[in-house]
Amino acid sequence: MSLWRHFFHREKTADLLTDAMIEWEEKWQWDFLKLNPAACYHVLDWGAGYQFFEDPLREPELVTPVILQASDIEKVLALDVHRGTLGDQLQVIRRLRDHFGPKLPIVETVFSPIEIAHRLMQGREALTQLRKESPAALHGLLGTILETFREFCQACIQAGADGIFFATKWATSDQMTWREYEEFGKRYEIPLLHDLGANDALTILHVCGERTYLERMLDYPVDVFSYDFYAEGVPAPERVVAGNGAFVLGGIDPSRLLSDVREAITDASRFAALDRWLIGPSCVVPPEVPDSTIHLLKKELCSNL
Repeated sequence: MSLWRHFFHREKTADLLTDAMIEWEEKWQWDFLKLNPAACYHVLDWGAGYQFFEDPLREPELVTPVILQASDIEKVLALDVHRGTLGDQLQVIRRLRDHFGPKLPIVETVFSPIEIAHRLMQGREALTQLRKESPAALHGLLGTILETFREFCQACIQAGADGIFFATKWATSDQMTWREYEEFGKRYEIPLLHDLGANDALTILHVCGERTYLERMLDYPVDVFSYDFYAEGVPAPERVVAGNGAFVLGGIDPSRLLSDVREAITDASRFAALDRWLIGPSCVVPPEVPDSTIHLLKKELCSNL
């Protein structure tokens, strides 16, 4: 079992993030630690300007996008992953490994190239427009992002991470057709995942949202499928396990942790008989969730296994 959440006011520097992750793990003793940096860490080294706040409940906000038009893509070049914000993430991984030793599984959070791409722009709508108007330019951008993050993922493993929590919110019919996702999503995901598999790294694929293409992604070379078991238009976890042989991660509805934790526990408990179930949230746990709720959740679910 593991839960993860943001500490928005402690994600700006390597030191603050390291301390936050150590405190979170030592407090709850999770079976694996998902490193949960600011989502914008992926694009800061390309010059995206994000404002961080001291409010622990306020996510960093984009103030200066890198790409306003297709020609701006020329500014986005492959990065040296050992420097800047990406280098800081490697430093966090090394510090966590030094602190916890070899036994605790640690996974770094890395977004799919298409998920990273829209964070260089003013939002998802901007990427959708670019995809329709300048598909060749978008392919060039995705290729550069893939090149950088293939190298970064390998550097994460070398720094001491056991694997990668690889996430996308684009693999849904709400965003594009499956054929479009194959072209702009899968095409830039599979090479990175194959690299990780070749290095015997743990790979967790997180497919976020409703009406996802998870059913079509069961051939992805990953160890664990993470998703919202309760979302509309997604396969049952039993189907995923039977169809792929991989583990499934989820079962805890984060929104119910703020409304009715007992219902969340009851719902999750029904997966206890599933042989390859890892207990976790369907998405990030809201930072407003109190310790008392987490304590009850962990106590009840772990006692049912």
